[in-house]
Amino acid sequence: MRALLLLLLISGVAWADRVDKLKKQIHQIIARSEVGSCAVSIVHTPSGERVEVQADEPFALASVFKVPVMIELARQIQTQQSPLKLSTKLTVQASDKCIGSGSLQRKPVGSQFSLQQLVEWMETRSDNTATDMIFRRIGLDSVDRWMKSIGCASSQIFLTNRAAWLISLGQSSDFRSLKPKQIAAKWSKLDPPARVAAAQRAEKENVTLSLKEFQRLEDVSASLNTPSENVVVAVAVDNKASAHDLGVVLEKLYKGQLLNPQWTDFCLGVLGRQTFNTRIPRHLPKELTIYHKTGTIAGVVNDIGVIELGPDSGLVVVVLVQQVEEGDEGRAESLIAEIARAAYKAYAN
Repeated sequence: MRALLLLLLISGVAWADRVDKLKKQIHQIIARSEVGSCAVSIVHTPSGERVEVQADEPFALASVFKVPVMIELARQIQTQQSPLKLSTKLTVQASDKCIGSGSLQRKPVGSQFSLQQLVEWMETRSDNTATDMIFRRIGLDSVDRWMKSIGCASSQIFLTNRAAWLISLGQSSDFRSLKPKQIAAKWSKLDPPARVAAAQRAEKENVTLSLKEFQRLEDVSASLNTPSENVVVAVAVDNKASAHDLGVVLEKLYKGQLLNPQWTDFCLGVLGRQTFNTRIPRHLPKELTIYHKTGTIAGVVNDIGVIELGPDSGLVVVVLVQQVEEGDEGRAESLIAEIARAAYKAYAN
């Protein structure tokens, strides 16, 4: 018994030393980068060790919010809360189309695609139109309700890509004629119900807006506004959650605590086919299996995922970087890659 207690004491000291050492390394990496504001959550799934920096503050998610959307879709199908199936066909409407990443926006109105194909595009190509089609079908309030049910109280995920973009462009009665910083300030003062209502109005008022005109509005805005103005409004008008809560979601997903084995494997499988690999995977061994999702908008460079260390052994890596100045996106990507490498080295053996 005495030997066992001594072993546990030694192990506890070793774990504490590893956590402290890695946290110090991460602080040093962030300080050297001099890029924006950074939130980090590292979780070693076998031991439950957590290394976190500024992890309780909600950060702008950009396309990282597409991971909780996929998990909530899977949960609804698994529990038969929704009649949806992966084989269900969804039809592209003009009001679904969103500018930005993805090619679905260029498909003809009336085109049909299976839910499985839309999920694949949402995660591996970060397709905004596919995401919005899925998000509307599962309910724009569903992700926040589910995340809060598992203890993730920071979640503010209710904006479609289209709504966030329209508001940022001042393309609604609530924000028309306002400059980017004014839009950001007004949005920040609204309480959650008022934000939801404003997002719904923005979509309703622009239901007939063509993709061509949508893109023209974005191009005009980009030419008139300064990079700092674009960053301020993009970071403000976006879905948000804390690095800690995203770490909890990925840890529970990987450990099979959110979904049954079939749906857990489905979600991880999709994330394992990610096509944007210049952040978490950049400095890691090529043979590793990594399940992750990037997110990028003006001033925001993110990546969240799980590095598979071995059978039933994963390393959750969440790095959110915001307030990234124009031209510093590459440095933000390097910051994420360096943090991922430090975390992997700390837990690889």
